[in-house]
Amino acid sequence: MSEADLLLNAFAAHMSVMGMTYSAVGVTLGLIFGAIPGLNQGVLMALTLPLTVTMDSILAQYLLIGMYVGGVSGGLTSGILLGIPGTPASVMTTFDGHAMAKRGQAARALALGVTASLLGGLISWIVLATVTVPLARIAVRFSQYEMAAMIAGGLLLIAAAGQGDTLKGLLSGALGILVALVGLDPVTSDARFTFGFGALDKGLDLFPVLMGVFAIGGLLAETIPDKPRADQITTKIGDVLRAVGSILNHKWNVVRSGLIGTWIGILPGAGANIGSVIAYVATQNLDKDPASFGKGREEGVVASETGNNATVGGSLVPMIALGIPGAPADVFLMAALIFHNINLGPLLVRESPDVFFGIIATYLVANILMFVILIVACVPMARIINVPRHYLVPAILVCSTIGTYSLNGQLSDVWIMLAFGAVGLAMIVAKIPTAPFVIGLVLAPLFETSLRSALMDSDGSFLPFITRPGSAAILAGSILFVVWPYLYRRARDAFVARKAAR
Repeated sequence: MSEADLLLNAFAAHMSVMGMTYSAVGVTLGLIFGAIPGLNQGVLMALTLPLTVTMDSILAQYLLIGMYVGGVSGGLTSGILLGIPGTPASVMTTFDGHAMAKRGQAARALALGVTASLLGGLISWIVLATVTVPLARIAVRFSQYEMAAMIAGGLLLIAAAGQGDTLKGLLSGALGILVALVGLDPVTSDARFTFGFGALDKGLDLFPVLMGVFAIGGLLAETIPDKPRADQITTKIGDVLRAVGSILNHKWNVVRSGLIGTWIGILPGAGANIGSVIAYVATQNLDKDPASFGKGREEGVVASETGNNATVGGSLVPMIALGIPGAPADVFLMAALIFHNINLGPLLVRESPDVFFGIIATYLVANILMFVILIVACVPMARIINVPRHYLVPAILVCSTIGTYSLNGQLSDVWIMLAFGAVGLAMIVAKIPTAPFVIGLVLAPLFETSLRSALMDSDGSFLPFITRPGSAAILAGSILFVVWPYLYRRARDAFVARKAAR
């Protein structure tokens, strides 16, 4: 069966009542969690993971991908109407969107943001549908040397995932690697970092660690009494619908920002907030009046929302083709599929084509549903934003505890979740990014296995990593990507200095 037929079959399977229901529920919940400041799709997906254990794997991916797409898009509602971004990915949208709303253009800002979100998703879906299969076919020919080099490249990107603070990024990544090393050595079976606790011999399960860092840590941060509040600006749904066509004035902005966001998403650990910032800054730098950005420019709203939504499709490319999470939210989808004995990576297209093409089809359906639901619900959804925290936090905390315990029926998992909840809170307070932590946590075991396999094949020599063209090219490209920003800044500063000296 051809790839086109497999993709069409995946779409046909999704068009069932159950498939559309799970996607719609996932998108709606994602939009709600994305709209509430302090919550995000990571918290939602962490809470949902225990439920996916008993689900069909295809229905689980419908639900989780819907949450992923909705969570990125939902933050624009609170950003535009309240001036408080629901998620970090909507910060740039808030600058111009709320300024537009304050001068009576809330409907136009919402229409531009929602439509740009859809178009950003469509651009990245085209890349996802055309690039992933060839990439997986190339990767399936990799030896253990290329695989180890590729995973090492992902670990090197920890330095680039620090969101402007390389030291904090490295610290976060190192913590993730350290957590991944807890348990028995896979080769010698010696205990590592267990401190005599037998419960740690099996290592720290991915579920309670992620639940703690993302869900519990985020909830504890919500109890800090310094969250801003703002008066809500209102508008009418009809005005939003009539303004949808205004996106046609920003065609090139949409294409440029969509491609930027897709590329950022493909880079492991970057995420939607970085895609939003880079797309916004690129649009601002190319504009004739860059100083007007942040004061109510439509171009800023379009660039931000196109860029942040395009990262979602981009991040799915390395996840399903290489088994490397492109963003922290990908880890939840990976964990759910792993529980169903589905291993993501180069062999997925051969071993589980229904899952492989199902993810591609689901992402497109989720984007269309996101547009339909958000365009008619963005105004009433704003009322959910002001849910009292003293109701919200305890309810989600109870659900997190029950869900974590139900996975293995072990109280130790709950203690691990609570412990990493404290770790997550500390990272939030210290403004340490979580993306490098997730990269280290997920990739460290894969890297250890690939590296040891390669070293056993080469009798302990690292020389093949340099002499083999494939592994050498991957390592060189990864190193270049990490050091390029520093080289660029030094060259730019030197140029400016020479120009000023003249």
